[in-house]
Amino acid sequence: MKLLFVHDHPFYQDSDGNVYTGGSFPQNIWNNYLLNFTNVTVFGRKSTSEKSKNSMTSGLSNVSFSLTKNYDSIISLFRNNVKLRAELKALINDSDIVLARLPSILGFIAISEATKLNKPIWVEQVGNSKETFNTHGSLSGRISAELFESINKYLIRKASFVSYVTDNKLQQDYPIEKNVISVSLSNVIINNILTDNELDNKRFYGDIISICLIGGFDVRYKGQDVLLKAIAGLPKDITSKIELNFIGKGDFNWVLNKAKKLGIRDNIKFIGPVKAGDEINNFLSNMSLYVQPSLTEGMPRATIEAMSMGCPVIGSKAGGIPDIVNSDLLHEKGDFKKLRKDILYLLRDRDFLHKEATNSLFKAENYHISVLTERRTTFYKKMNEFIIELN
Repeated sequence: MKLLFVHDHPFYQDSDGNVYTGGSFPQNIWNNYLLNFTNVTVFGRKSTSEKSKNSMTSGLSNVSFSLTKNYDSIISLFRNNVKLRAELKALINDSDIVLARLPSILGFIAISEATKLNKPIWVEQVGNSKETFNTHGSLSGRISAELFESINKYLIRKASFVSYVTDNKLQQDYPIEKNVISVSLSNVIINNILTDNELDNKRFYGDIISICLIGGFDVRYKGQDVLLKAIAGLPKDITSKIELNFIGKGDFNWVLNKAKKLGIRDNIKFIGPVKAGDEINNFLSNMSLYVQPSLTEGMPRATIEAMSMGCPVIGSKAGGIPDIVNSDLLHEKGDFKKLRKDILYLLRDRDFLHKEATNSLFKAENYHISVLTERRTTFYKKMNEFIIELN
């Protein structure tokens, strides 16, 4: 079967036809779909920005890319709407199933066109539309947030198959009919989880506490400023022992300026981008605490990666974070005072900090590749049975 994968993600394509991603779609992610489909066509936006050229996403023989130049802004979206729909219509006609990864404008359009052509639709719900567009950074995004939230809720009901990256949150935000084939299925790929015996206790009982946050600096919804304000208000005897490690790509000067104003510049280390796999695992396995104070999320890959390496986790109540983090260590989005309280509690009770490390390892097991592959295979079996009956 042929799958058409549609999302707003900007991909960079060089003169040799190689396609790159800013980080959201590593090459191995397509194997999740090739488990069931002989060919995958990816429809996204064509980027000319070097920021989108982080790692190669093309290279698999059965995965091709059709990247549009007709959508690089809201204005071009309206101006080129007919051309966009024509591009999508041709690809939909040549596909057996249309996968719309939501929230995304191209995903909304794909569902609309696939419905007209009576093609089976699969919605992959990876975030909350209202949260996503509210934190988009542009005025048009914030103005459109409520509209896109309503569109998402309406269009997901057109799908025959729905996969959510959360266990509860997005299911509550975007309910579906009982006869729809659905699954809780994260795209997180965890190949290695530490055991209790492999945890280095120095991480949790040492004089220096290494705190980590992973998130690009070109967007501000990962909550770096929330973490800075939380750390700045801690007692000085605690602050002096904290080392803040920021991992991610982009211009970090705004974080640096904020830290200087708060008087904690010396606590910060900018690590930059770190490759997935052994490189990031080795780094995380030395961290004392991981913090995910996001303003919007689906199911954050970085958080689960940190948990698999035995990092205790504090997080906001955005997206699927409450599904995986101890409820006592959650804070409302933007609530740096509660975040500060949680950090202080963990650092003053090192035994509890260590206990949370063990809990993280236990929770990460639900996202091991073997568990998710089995769940995905069952989902695909039901999908294929539906298609056979349909034909």
